Parts: sequence; C-alpha cells; structure tokens
Amino acid sequence: MALTSDTGAPAPLNFFELDTGTDADTDAVVTSHELSDTRSKLGDLLDLLPAGLLIHQEMGIVFANQEAGRILGLGGDALIGRHFLDFVEEADADAQRDAFLRCLKGRELVRSQDGVILAVDGRRTSAQVSMSPLPWDGLPVIYVLINDVTALKESEERLRQLSITDPLTGVFNRRHYFEVAEQELARARRYGRATSLLALDIDHFKRINDTHGHAVGDEALRLFADTCRGILRSNDLLGRMGGEEFAILLPETDMAGAHMVAERIRGRTAELAVAPGTSAGTGDVCITVSIGVSSCRSGERSVDAMLSCADEALYLAKAAGRNRVIAAADALAL
Repeated sequence: MALTSDTGAPAPLNFFELDTGTDADTDAVVTSHELSDTRSKLGDLLDLLPAGLLIHQEMGIVFANQEAGRILGLGGDALIGRHFLDFVEEADADAQRDAFLRCLKGRELVRSQDGVILAVDGRRTSAQVSMSPLPWDGLPVIYVLINDVTALKESEERLRQLSITDPLTGVFNRRHYFEVAEQELARARRYGRATSLLALDIDHFKRINDTHGHAVGDEALRLFADTCRGILRSNDLLGRMGGEEFAILLPETDMAGAHMVAERIRGRTAELAVAPGTSAGTGDVCITVSIGVSSCRSGERSVDAMLSCADEALYLAKAAGRNRVIAAADALAL
C-alpha cells in the first residue's frame, strides 16, 4: 500500500491492492477494469456518509470524503497532505492532539469528543470527532470521523435559553434568577463584597391592561425591561418575578450605589411612552415604576431574605404615592 508520493507527501490511499499473481490461467485474477470499478464504487459509498471521513497517517490526510470537504472547506483532493489538527480550534487543540496520538501510536479507539472545527474560510462547525485505528500493515493509519452537530447545538442552546428566560421580555425567569443570584451571593460571602437588590413594580399596570389592552401592557413590559438593560452593567442580574414585578441583583454595590441605580431606572422609566394601540385613547401611555432597595455587606443573606426586605420597602413606596425609590430601613443597620 503506497502511503507517500515521490516527494514525501502522503499519496492518495489505494483501498484495494490485490495481488493478481502471474498465473494467467487462474480464475482468481481480478482485471484492472474490475478493480477500478470497485474503487470507484467504494469512493461513491464513502461520499454518501452523512459524516466527514478522513483516512489519516501520521504526516497527513490520504483520503477525504465529500462531507469532510464541506466541513473543512476544501475539496477531497485538496485535503490530501493536510493535517486534521490544522482545522481544530485552538481551545480544543491539546485535547484533539492527545486523542490523535493515542489513536495513531497507541492504537486506541477514541470515542466521540465535542469540539469546534475551523474551515479554511473561517467558518466554525460544532462537531463530534471519533477516531479509530485501521487494521493495515505498514505505517499506522487511522480514520477520523467528523459529525457536524451545529444544528443540534443551536437547538440545544435555544432550548436552554427558553428554559431560563421570560419569553415576553427576554430577561431571566424567576427560577433561573434565583439560581444565579444565589451563586452571586455565595461569591459575595467568599470575598466579603457588598450586594444589593432592587424590587421593582410598574405602577397601575392593571389599569394599563384594562384601559388599553394586553398588547399595550406587553409592550410596556418589554420597553421597561429594555430600559433596565440599557442602564445595568453586564454582571447585574435582571429577572421577571411575575406579572409587572421585576428584581435586580447588583453585585459589589452598597446601599448608596443601589439607590443611585434605582433612581436612574425610575427617572428613565418616567420618560417612556407606549403607543396606545386602537382600543382606547389617542395619546401615548406613560408608565412609572416604584422600587424598593435592600442591601447586605458580605452576602450574608439569602436571595429570599433580600427580596422580602426589598418588597417591604417597595410596599412603602407604593403607599407613599408610587413613582419613587425607598430603601429598606433594616438594611441600613447591616
């Protein structure tokens, strides 16, 4: 089996090298036409595989099917002599190189490994890669099987996003908000950092729904969530608790800092205007928000405790006339 060309580069692999012998009288002689036809059929069969297939020796690729060419961005012939590891994303390079050598040198079967393959045009493909030694004499030869799982990974990510976000506003849903917020408080306890929480409630939201319809109410919620996102830092946590109620966790923020953020949100919300739709009225619908603030020095409270404290302050803000920020009195003593 010829694995290298005269120049030293890997040569295309001959899958069938049958010894036709010298006895012209034997019926076992395979004609060159039959052999060529068999090779052609085998190549067609491998091109039908729904996965990229590379036949590989240590120095490079000796065969690539059509799907491998699509994933790697080169035709099968152009891949001859290239190396699979040239197409591996840097973050996966060490793991894939280790797997390749274990398979090639140690004759070890490497089962599916997740990774990212980079085509010559920069296109990224999420892939599961398997490797296996091939039972041929001479220089070690393995196959590398590349399954394109990009669509599967995208579907998994969409499902994950659906499971952690509120479908109307795109912010964290209540369950995921509590999970991430508890992790953030654990970090605050570990490093002794102040953390604050805002409880927010859009004022007279039922009246908006009853007067202008749920479509206008939904748009008000989306607009409010977008306004908050525009003010918050990337590490602040915004979640919808239900209805018109939201919560924001502010890592590494004391009471004074949280009060400033709350006032910015309150002021920006008061400037919002939602188109009324066709159900009632002709003027834009203005919205306001009431906010309660709680805080702790070193993450010593749970999310439930901080939210309960902020809710008490929010109730006072509502009772005092709405469209205002009130800090929890008991948080000031912490």
